[in-house]
Amino acid sequence: MNAVHESQKGQSAGWIPGHQALPGVYAYDLESLPWRTTPRGTAREKAVRRDEAAGLFLGLIAFDPMSRSGVHQHRGTASSYFLSGELVDFQCTTRAGAVGINLAGATHDAVTYGGCTLFSRLEAPVTIEPDGAAIHPHAKKTTVVNESPFTPPDITVVLDEVVPVASPFARVSRRAVFDYAGTGHNRRLCMLQLWPGAHLPDLQHQGLTDWFLMAGDLRIGDTRVAGPSVVVIEPGSRVDVSSTFGCSLLAWAEAPAHAGGDPALEPYGF
Repeated sequence: MNAVHESQKGQSAGWIPGHQALPGVYAYDLESLPWRTTPRGTAREKAVRRDEAAGLFLGLIAFDPMSRSGVHQHRGTASSYFLSGELVDFQCTTRAGAVGINLAGATHDAVTYGGCTLFSRLEAPVTIEPDGAAIHPHAKKTTVVNESPFTPPDITVVLDEVVPVASPFARVSRRAVFDYAGTGHNRRLCMLQLWPGAHLPDLQHQGLTDWFLMAGDLRIGDTRVAGPSVVVIEPGSRVDVSSTFGCSLLAWAEAPAHAGGDPALEPYGF
């Protein structure tokens, strides 16, 4: 699968070009995307979405051993799946195989001793001190005040400990990770597991949806992708997907998707 495609019409600002699998549906081969050094100098990123004005980010972040993020405050929801290693802050340690979720107002400095790699989605800006440097290339410098010092900065969800439930689709199970309760948004973060031969037909997406294909194969229309890859689905897009040998993916859905327009056939748990 090519990481760059000449047809980019309709793609939103701040998105790095990808392969257009279907109208409004873009696939990215993470192995082919270039690394970029972050301002702190001790971490790198592979970005699929980097909108510095809106504070949006989607992609990989890799920390060097014995490095830190720098003090920063999240102004909206951020979530990261830990592919390797660990991060330690004053509250807890989040390790490989877990999703770390930061809510608006979360303020912390995170350290990794052995290094780590994350797949992250930031949905709002991050602020840092005027004399600071952070791993977030779009961080805004201002005086950081932690208005809720006793609110935990992290919610940690270990994926393998989330009980899978049947979805409305044969051979597809779902693990509910985060329902965005209390954030002011009606969104879903979940893990979908497609067993060999699974098929999700004509998914009509009402909102922006991002998939991180962790492992396995996925057919999107006539395009085949394999993990590690990212699929970005724009609002209003229709997607027909299947897996020959099985796959697992993390999905961030900002609105429901209905197969064939049937509200009962919805994969993300709305």
